[in-house]
Amino acid sequence: MTPKFRSTAFLLLCICLSVQCSQAQQGETNKRWSLEECINSALQNQVDVLIARNQVIRAQAQYSKALSNYFPQVRVENIAFTGGSASGVLSQTTTGTAVSVAQNLFDGGLREASVSAARYGVRSSEAQRKRVEQTIVYNVTRAYFELLRAKRLAEVARKNVEYNEALFSQVQAMVEKGEAAAVDLLPVKAQLANARVSLVAAENQVRTAAIELQNQMGFAPRSDFDVAEPTAPVEFQVQSLDAYISAALQIRPDVLQRAADLQAARAQRTSARISLYPRPYVTAEYQHRVSGGYRESASQIIGGFVFDVFNGGANQAAYREAEIQFRNAQLEAQQIEKDIRAEVEEAYLNLTSAKERLVASEVSLEAATENYEAQKERYAQGSGTTLDMLNAEVQLVTAQTGQVQAQYDYYVAIAQLKYATGTIWGGRNEK
Repeated sequence: MTPKFRSTAFLLLCICLSVQCSQAQQGETNKRWSLEECINSALQNQVDVLIARNQVIRAQAQYSKALSNYFPQVRVENIAFTGGSASGVLSQTTTGTAVSVAQNLFDGGLREASVSAARYGVRSSEAQRKRVEQTIVYNVTRAYFELLRAKRLAEVARKNVEYNEALFSQVQAMVEKGEAAAVDLLPVKAQLANARVSLVAAENQVRTAAIELQNQMGFAPRSDFDVAEPTAPVEFQVQSLDAYISAALQIRPDVLQRAADLQAARAQRTSARISLYPRPYVTAEYQHRVSGGYRESASQIIGGFVFDVFNGGANQAAYREAEIQFRNAQLEAQQIEKDIRAEVEEAYLNLTSAKERLVASEVSLEAATENYEAQKERYAQGSGTTLDMLNAEVQLVTAQTGQVQAQYDYYVAIAQLKYATGTIWGGRNEK
C-alpha cells in the first residue's frame, strides 16, 4: 500500500466516523422521551431510589447477622506461650494451634427477639423502598404532564399572537384604504403587545417545566430535552370512594411498613425487657489444641444465670427507650389509616372535579371557536367591529387555555389518585 493510498483511506475512515458520530448525536438530540422512558430513567438514577434499595440490602445483612447466632461459632487461634523457671534464668516458648467450636443453645430469648426484629426490619425496608419508588413514579408523571401542559399553553399563546398579528394587518390595511379610522388600530396594537408578553412567559414556563422533569429523572438540565405526547389517550374508570379507601388500606406500602415497624419495635422491647431480669443461658463448647506435639481435646456444656446487678442504669434506660419506640410505632400505625383516608378522598374529589371541568371546557371551546369564526366572517363583510373581533379572540384564547388546563389537571388527578391508593406504577414491571 502506497503512502498516498494509506493517507486517503485514513481520511475516508475519519469522515465515516465523524458522520456516524454526528448521526448518533443528532438522534439523541431529536429524541422525544415517553412517560415510560422518563420513569425508567428516574428509577435508575434518582438518589432517593438508590438509597432506599441500599437500605434493603443493609436490613438483609442485619437479618443474616442475627441469624448467625443459631449456628456454631468456629474459631482458630494460634497460641504462643512463654514460660521460665522460678528464678527467671531459663525461659521457654511454646506455640500451638487451637480450634474451638461454641454453640449458643439458649440465652433467655435474646436471640429470638433479635432475629424477629431484624426480620421485620427487612419487611419495613422493602415496603419503604416500594413507596419511595411509587413517589418517584408519581413525581415524574406529574412533572411529565406539567411539561406537556406548558408546551400546549405555549402553543395557545403563539396562536394568540398570530390571531392579533393577522387582525392588526387587516385593520391596518383598512385604515390605509380609508375604510377604518386610525384609532381602531390602538386596541389591536395593545392586545398584540400583551399577547407577545404572554408568549414569552409561556416559553419560559416550558423551559422551567423541562428542568423540573429532568431533575425528577435524576438528570442534569439539557436544553435539547423534549417529551412526546402519550400515544393513546389517558383513560380511567372511576370507582366509588369507599373502594379506593379499602384498596389503599390493604396494599399501600407505607401501611405494610408501619405494621412491620410495629412488630420490630415490639421485638426490641421484648429484648430490652429480658435484660432487666436474671437471664438463663446454656452454651456448648468444644476445643481441640495441638501444642508441642501434644493434642488435647475438651468439651463442655455451661449453663447458668446472668443478671446485671449494676451497670449505671443502662438496662433500664434501654428498656424505656424501647418502650417509647414501641408506643410511637403504635401511634404511627394508627395515624397512617387517617392519613390515607384523607389523601384518597382529596385525590378522589380532585379527579371527579377535573373530569367535570374537562367536559365543560370542551363545550366552552367549541362555542368560542364557532363565535370566533362567526365574528371573523362578519368583520370581513364589514358588519362587525374591531372590538367584536378582539372580544372573540379573547374568548377563544381563554377557552383554549381552559381546555388545556382541564385536560392536564385530569391527567395529574388520575396519577394522584393512583398514588394515594398505592397502585401507581409505570415503566418497568413492578417488583
